[in-house]
Amino acid sequence: VAASRASPARLGVESIDLYQIHWPDIIQPLKPFGIQECKDEVYWEGLARCYELGLARNVGVSNYGPALVARAHAWLAARGVPLASNQINFSLLYRKQGALATVERCAELGVKVLGYFP
Repeated sequence: VAASRASPARLGVESIDLYQIHWPDIIQPLKPFGIQECKDEVYWEGLARCYELGLARNVGVSNYGPALVARAHAWLAARGVPLASNQINFSLLYRKQGALATVERCAELGVKVLGYFP
């Protein structure tokens, strides 16, 4: 939230059109040792605060699969914050490796898919 406060001024706008998190907190290097601290909900809290404070008009995520996008959607919805987008690797070469399931889940939830590497 603190980092996003200066962004509208730098961009010359009143608020950010889409504030998006890139990558869920999936890299847990100490997990094999039984130490894991997933911060996804901390990040979602930040997105929600930016939306509530008017710093961002829309919030989104990136590289979330079907289950995690559903979790993020439900968590944000409980705060009254709509999840606008999920940016995923989606191309002719990659669509059969889980991307279609993510696109379908996003469609069910009303979350727009932004494809990268099209």
